[in-house]
Amino acid sequence: MSKPSKDPREQQQRDTQQAQQEAQKNQQKAEENEVAGRHRQDGQKDHKGADKGPRGQ
Repeated sequence: MSKPSKDPREQQQRDTQQAQQEAQKNQQKAEENEVAGRHRQDGQKDHKGADKGPRGQ
């Protein structure tokens, strides 16, 4: 491992890079969850309740 630098500019740059990576991970995870949620209930529909009998009753 490298020695921790005492230069505040380098520390700030590292913090910024970590924040960007974290934001990128969060965005990717959110997109994956959105796609999973969008397709969660795809498939054959049983259409229960669509046949209600003759009209007017």
